[in-house]
Amino acid sequence: MDSTVNRADGGVGILGLGSYVPARIMTNAEVEASTGLAPGTIEQKTGIRQRRVVDDDDTASDMAAAAATEALNHAGITASELDLILGCTFSADYVMPALACKIHQVLGAKKAGAFDLMANCTAFQVGLSVASDRLKADPTLNHALVVGAAIVSRYLDWTDPNSAIYFGDGVGAAVVGRVPAGYGFLAHEVFTHSQAYEAVRLRGGSSARLNAARPNGVNAYLEMNGLDVWKFAAQYQPVAMRRALEKAGKTLADADFFIFHQANFHLIDYIMRKLKIPADKTFINVGELGNTAEASMAIALTEAVRQKRLKDGDLVVISGVGAGFTFGASVMRWYDPHAGGR
Repeated sequence: MDSTVNRADGGVGILGLGSYVPARIMTNAEVEASTGLAPGTIEQKTGIRQRRVVDDDDTASDMAAAAATEALNHAGITASELDLILGCTFSADYVMPALACKIHQVLGAKKAGAFDLMANCTAFQVGLSVASDRLKADPTLNHALVVGAAIVSRYLDWTDPNSAIYFGDGVGAAVVGRVPAGYGFLAHEVFTHSQAYEAVRLRGGSSARLNAARPNGVNAYLEMNGLDVWKFAAQYQPVAMRRALEKAGKTLADADFFIFHQANFHLIDYIMRKLKIPADKTFINVGELGNTAEASMAIALTEAVRQKRLKDGDLVVISGVGAGFTFGASVMRWYDPHAGGR
């Protein structure tokens, strides 16, 4: 593809995707036993049947590098061609430096700038918006890598039924680059309602620390008010989607496919029914992976593409909500470089 032409009149979109989930499966029976819940409670309440969790020697950077390598291969580029790496995570190896810098080192991405951003479970969508905006603003940039990484299990109190039942670990990655005119990102929307700021919080620690670590006596476990999460997500995630579509000159009826943050099967189902979106217009993997936080939209998009659920020219909406609460949605015209007739 002639990137010079694309700089002048083309778009910016996703060129490649990759994901990585740990090998270890943790069943609902294990979590129900540790939390004191009756058998079958978790699936009935959340639609989650199992989740993947890291082993003691797994690191966010190793998992991120694996997902990133798959995304680079899918895009047909090398790490040396990256101009920017964005790490979207709260669970980096260290509090600092940024996870993106470690990914940079492991991949050997010598010319790329690298930094992390935190928008929690909608961070991948926010990362896509930042990456696409950077490429649109700077014609010298051609490729960005956006990595959503989550090791949530190390922050969970496995006796707490308010948080332990939801989460799993994983990483998803996307290579963002230049695409033909009419394809790629058409609009983004990000806004925050901070009234429920305390509803999901983590007050200490990094993913390299053991769960038992409580620095300065601060609770190092994730704390969560599930009812507030449901109320805010159900109310405002559709708002983010409609605003992004309006910016793109589109409506919900124009969209061909939706990728949601995989928080809870019943929440996704509720939003779909509320918006009268047919069930076959989305992809849901929360039942097998749990809520993989910043990685969830990236993994879901990757799996949907693997299963050929998206076709060239589809109008795709990616939407999420993160602690704080930050809501986001991106609208893009899907580009398949292997589609015929171009």
